[in-house]
Amino acid sequence: MDRKEFLKGCATGLCACAAAVCAPAAAMAGDAPKPEDWRLPFVKQRFAKLLATLSDKMEPAALDAALQDMGGFCASQHDAGLAKFRGDVDGYCNDMAKNGIEIVRDGAHKVYTSTYKPGADCFCPFNSLAAKTPGVMCNCSVGWTRHSWGVVLGKEPKVVLKEAVLRGGKACVFEITAA
Repeated sequence: MDRKEFLKGCATGLCACAAAVCAPAAAMAGDAPKPEDWRLPFVKQRFAKLLATLSDKMEPAALDAALQDMGGFCASQHDAGLAKFRGDVDGYCNDMAKNGIEIVRDGAHKVYTSTYKPGADCFCPFNSLAAKTPGVMCNCSVGWTRHSWGVVLGKEPKVVLKEAVLRGGKACVFEITAA
């Protein structure tokens, strides 16, 4: 707790020993939501600009690969939760359905089509609703999808982005092939 929070929470503001008598700052604040940290919109705006700049200055294949690597890294932060689905494609598909992701399976060909209809620009917290997220960002989702399905399937699948909201589509559609 910083000094301002202490003084706000301590009705008398006399000294630290009065803290035992005063209600904690959180209780005095009630259920009032905290204002959004100013840094989040700042980072979102700069991230959109960084993507636009990189799109102008990098070869498309290199940028695609870099964004896919970033998506794989982000997905790897959830490996502990994914581990319970290792080898359990049905369980993973059912879990994804709870998050609004529809997965159609062609078991004979080991092809899975994942469809998500986001309600806004993009769900990634790096992206900003204030600045249109560039379509190149979808390559991050390709990396995320490849990593996540790789954990579930036990081997790296081929992932193809078939449609994306950021690229003018009505949904985000990925084809995952576990060959």
